[in-house]
Amino acid sequence: MRERIMRVLQSVNPKFDKHWDVDFLEEGLIDSFEIMNIIMELEQEFAVEIDPELILPENFCSLEAMETLIGQIAGK
Repeated sequence: MRERIMRVLQSVNPKFDKHWDVDFLEEGLIDSFEIMNIIMELEQEFAVEIDPELILPENFCSLEAMETLIGQIAGK
């Protein structure tokens, strides 16, 4: 799953190739527009629907956070 999420992130922003272990928001790697693109790409890649109430900064601030979020949604 991690590799698939990394590919999604790189497709949205190529800067991700060197910054996997930082807080994406604090480092300015993604903004709100890119989060929306990431959400759409993740939904397509994993055939899931991310509920609007789950669109919180803490769910998209790191690779690990996104992995946890997708795991929880896919596991339902």
